[in-house]
Amino acid sequence: MNKNSDVAIVGGGAIGCSIAYELSKRGIECTVFEKERLASGASGATAGMIGPIWYIDHKIEPYFDLGMRSYYMFPSLVEELKEVGIDPEYQQTGAVKILFDEQDDSYLLDDFQWQKELGIGVRWLDREELVEREPKISDQALGAVLSPADASVRGTAYVNGLALAASRLGAMVYEETDIYGLEFDGDRVIGVKTKWGIHYADQTIITAGAWSGLTGYWGEEIIPVRPIKGQRILLRKPDFLPKSWIQSLVPQRDGTILSAATREEGNFDNVVTGEAIAQMVESAKQVFPLLADAEFVSASAGVRPGTPDGMPIMGPLTGLRGVSVATGHDHVGIMCSPYTATLMADYITTTDQTELLPFSISRFK
Repeated sequence: MNKNSDVAIVGGGAIGCSIAYELSKRGIECTVFEKERLASGASGATAGMIGPIWYIDHKIEPYFDLGMRSYYMFPSLVEELKEVGIDPEYQQTGAVKILFDEQDDSYLLDDFQWQKELGIGVRWLDREELVEREPKISDQALGAVLSPADASVRGTAYVNGLALAASRLGAMVYEETDIYGLEFDGDRVIGVKTKWGIHYADQTIITAGAWSGLTGYWGEEIIPVRPIKGQRILLRKPDFLPKSWIQSLVPQRDGTILSAATREEGNFDNVVTGEAIAQMVESAKQVFPLLADAEFVSASAGVRPGTPDGMPIMGPLTGLRGVSVATGHDHVGIMCSPYTATLMADYITTTDQTELLPFSISRFK
């Protein structure tokens, strides 16, 4: 057996390409296989929001730590990607979450109590301060929580930047290349099956998002991941752009406003629906009424990987050697990708899985 690379990575989204880049920085030869185009799944149909305090339960310490460590890594990571010639459109605009009703939105006030203790500048905006920041805000907005260091990236640019940076360091990236399964030698995975034959590798990492849960690809192993479809739209209103990403509206560099996102359980298709578009337009109007006559620019959909307990699955597959998984990040794949890559690269280079134990697939056994 002639080894083709040290590590084979199945899936070319934010998680797979982040791991490829981190491994490449450590001198590990890796190859990424993507069945369509890079970022063609959830990573390309995301709002790209980077703000774990809103989307990860702070009481689940390992998961929240994964998000916050990634949060702090983004500024330097973005500069590295710019050095290879790709701007992921990282915008540290801050995030605003609005209080519309003191009773219905009481969770916002409750969460603010622990958020303000994190040391990232989270503060309360009263109605006057909110209007000063966002003059076109709805009259129904009573106040808001501002997290000034929160940011966003454009998913496709981010993933392509990671892939390019990894390739500059020696990684190989193959798009439109299906993986038909794993190649075994007893209980050890020694590579993956491609249209060209077997690609041999010391280690294989499954980062196929929602498709990680398909049976029959990984031997007898079942990865408990399910598809969750999400749709998003882009709107344009001449001479108007929010200062921050506010609720689920994210200002874009090109002057459009991204409105995200639906959540549709058990759906593998990428079809955009009129019902979802209407829902997101209505949500946008509730925040900024002037968007009622905004120009509809485009819509897209992607499929996220969900898990039974809402936490990612990371680390070796039980009962097999030479294969591990990093999937199940749901709607926070980009948000958590930098430190996910660090943890997975640490495991690949040391075989120490201590830091990955909270995310182990064994918790479902």
